[in-house]
Amino acid sequence: MIPSLALVLSAALMLPGSAVTTVDEANTGTDTRTNTTVRLFVLEGSWTDQPDAGQAFDINSILMGGGGPTRSFPDLMSALATATADEEIDALALDLGAGTAFTIPQVSRLCAAIETARAAGKNCIAWLETGNSSLLTVASSCNSIIMTRTGGLDFNSPAMMPIHFKNAMDLFGVEASVIRVGEFKGAVEPFMLPQMSDHLRDHYRAMLESLNQYIVNQVASGRSLDADKVREFQKLRIFTPDQALEEGLVDALADHGTVEETIELILDSTVEWKRARKKRSSPFNPIQIFTEMFSPKRQKSIPDDSIVVLHLSGQIVDGDTATPGSMVSEPAANEIDALADNDSVAAVVVRVDSPGGSATASEVIRVALEELARKKPVVYSMGNLAASGGYWITCTGRPIYATEGTITGSIGVFGMKLSFGPALERIGIHLDPVALDDAAMMMFPDRPWNADQIDRLQATVDDVYDDFITRVAESREMDPGRVRSIAGGRVWSGQQALDLGLIDAIGSLDDAVAHARREAKLGADSKVVHRPGPADPMDIFKMLGGGDEKAIRSLIDLPALRILAAAGVDLSPYIARLLSHSPNSGFTVEARMPVDLNPRF
Repeated sequence: MIPSLALVLSAALMLPGSAVTTVDEANTGTDTRTNTTVRLFVLEGSWTDQPDAGQAFDINSILMGGGGPTRSFPDLMSALATATADEEIDALALDLGAGTAFTIPQVSRLCAAIETARAAGKNCIAWLETGNSSLLTVASSCNSIIMTRTGGLDFNSPAMMPIHFKNAMDLFGVEASVIRVGEFKGAVEPFMLPQMSDHLRDHYRAMLESLNQYIVNQVASGRSLDADKVREFQKLRIFTPDQALEEGLVDALADHGTVEETIELILDSTVEWKRARKKRSSPFNPIQIFTEMFSPKRQKSIPDDSIVVLHLSGQIVDGDTATPGSMVSEPAANEIDALADNDSVAAVVVRVDSPGGSATASEVIRVALEELARKKPVVYSMGNLAASGGYWITCTGRPIYATEGTITGSIGVFGMKLSFGPALERIGIHLDPVALDDAAMMMFPDRPWNADQIDRLQATVDDVYDDFITRVAESREMDPGRVRSIAGGRVWSGQQALDLGLIDAIGSLDDAVAHARREAKLGADSKVVHRPGPADPMDIFKMLGGGDEKAIRSLIDLPALRILAAAGVDLSPYIARLLSHSPNSGFTVEARMPVDLNPRF
């Protein structure tokens, strides 16, 4: 307990109708404090936009090095909405413990949900241990923030850390042959230049400033601070609990492990705690686990007049077999076609979270979405990333929502091949191909493209880029010249994209669902169904047996790489690039931004 806390905060944090215990009441033993019902949310771990996450044994996560189940963000939002609507609940307590991780779009939705709860008369209290920028932003939407005395605050602005390999490639004898349209296409620079070009650095910096503005404004508004002052705090970055309290970033300090006692003291009430129901634990049953590993997950049927949220996530690749972590062209198109033909589906919200990928696969998916939009209302909702091919697939003339923290645009294409001839020679490996002409050997790993081959391939890339420009111009009703002026591989924040006309509104997934409901003329109680459903555990074995490029890209997601990524060094996109070239691989035009350029808050 912290005796000074009540003196500082009790008056400001008391719920309507609550009373402070007086000295006379304390002397007589009479306690006239009101009863207060508090709904406690313990927000630990990482969160996915898919519903019902972590409900079943996930063999994919274990085999791919996962560190534990993710939790369902839609389920969390539903629980917050239920608590807000419950008249018996007086306060919401958010335990933002160490290790809690939210994306910026999720932060935006959480802040909106908390503000709705406050407008409904709920007292919202945040509990922080080790805070970071995203957690402080969420907490700042609450009435008050309590931090543990043993905690701290790492209030950083967003940053990127692309890794350049050009010097190492020169050292080991590896050469990159590149064709591209768009000088801002940062996916190829790590293989071409020893360091980032000045023009790309300036462009990324402008995007980071736009992304950071949401964080700064949200914290400044919630903490009643000047935005410039908040920005200065970011430059200091590290705050002890005492420093955070002194600067007004938190309201009070408390001992670790006293969340309930502290909140009871703040509310000065007799508190009835409500928590999420814990599932009854069952004894270890290896037979049941084995059964679940090999039992395909069944999707629930779609009720009549439903809004379907279709999640299209991961790198976009060509193929006919679904693989974890990728948006594969044929399975995605089949899922879209099934929704178009299902009479129970009244409208579809397409949730896009992708850095792009194959231009051919992107067009296959876009065409399927265009056909869906001819039959039913379609609205797009962009998550963390909807760039390059991830933006391409939204070019169907339908409304697009994004958050301030979304990265989108990157309208540009490229093709690249790495050649390892000198590197192989240095370790005693000599390739001695036999072919009828040079063209037959152009994809062999020991040689770069020659000038004639580059000219022919450049023509292909130019055609794909022209198609991309046309798709955007027609979808956004913009002049093609105007599109070219903001294309070239440039990436934009959600707010920048809105200002440029690349999206229609800043809004969350909930806003996109509300838009779809209006178009479909459905009531607020209409069902929302998410697709695709739970992953089939057998997909991992299909992938392991496939041996194709998509399998290779998935298999690079190993525990060691995840450890490096957590430290800010994400090598997986580069390893995918190295492993995806073989003598039999064809030429692929890509509309993709580097997946490691997702800013770290």
